[in-house]
Amino acid sequence: MEIIHFDLRHPIQPDTPLVACIGYFDGLHVGHRQLITHVLAHAKAQNAKPALITFEPDPWAVIKQMDDLEHLTPMHKRIEIAEELGIETWIILTFEKDMQQLRVEDFHELVLKPLKLRTLVCGYDFHYGYRGEGNSESLKKQPYFTVDVVAQVSSDAKKISSSRIEELLRQGNIEQANVFLQRPYELEGIVAKGNQFGRRYGFPTANLKLSYRYVIPAGGVYIGEVKVQGRWYEAIINIGHNPTYNYQKNISIEAHLLDFDTTIYEQRVIFRFLSYLRKEEKFSDAQALQRQLAQDKQVARKYFQERVGEVLCD
Repeated sequence: MEIIHFDLRHPIQPDTPLVACIGYFDGLHVGHRQLITHVLAHAKAQNAKPALITFEPDPWAVIKQMDDLEHLTPMHKRIEIAEELGIETWIILTFEKDMQQLRVEDFHELVLKPLKLRTLVCGYDFHYGYRGEGNSESLKKQPYFTVDVVAQVSSDAKKISSSRIEELLRQGNIEQANVFLQRPYELEGIVAKGNQFGRRYGFPTANLKLSYRYVIPAGGVYIGEVKVQGRWYEAIINIGHNPTYNYQKNISIEAHLLDFDTTIYEQRVIFRFLSYLRKEEKFSDAQALQRQLAQDKQVARKYFQERVGEVLCD
């Protein structure tokens, strides 16, 4: 993947003609993938490189002066997904005050023209330029490249969007969020040392210290997987406050890896969420907690066994 950083003080021209889509692409969900499908088709027909144009930081962080925005995917993950989908060039526009204040025609002339675009693909609701004055219609009027506007991608008559997926995650509807993402939702970070209460009860956990300001799914217990040392392990993941014995004021995210008992403090891990299991509960004593955890493990093992069976049937 070729990665190009572009700002108004240092404009860069690609070496070859491009066909690109433009947007922020948080999550690279099914709606975004429709744009990429159009890019790949145009690029093949026009003998150009398929590319994606995005912004850093999130334009809302600059426009609304918000530094606490949560997102579905960090930049490196979006790049990884886009490359798997066939994108060859990733262009990052440095979104600062100077770019925010560009008028529509200046955005065409100073940002898009130097990128040697043959076709630009955008969503029907794409806006750009000062106060969002530019849209798909104004894009079509510039003389430098053709424009392909992609219609809304919907489910249940509602637009599939990053904000809709965020809402599903906050509701604990991980299964539907994953359908729209077309992949399991993930959180990445390192394993931090906790109070080891879980180990005392035969249920050791890996406590996740996040490396990014992610959208956090609703509190509760999930069936998932954890990637550590290059391998995925089946797991039960808890998001909450550990109300029974190890109450924490701040939300904790921890996972019990099935059939795994190795110390992995300070190692980089990925938590993958597959299915919502139950709400977090406060139990009367350690025995009640242990019984529930044993039941959770049983349900998780059944889930993975059935999933293997479905793959074999396919």
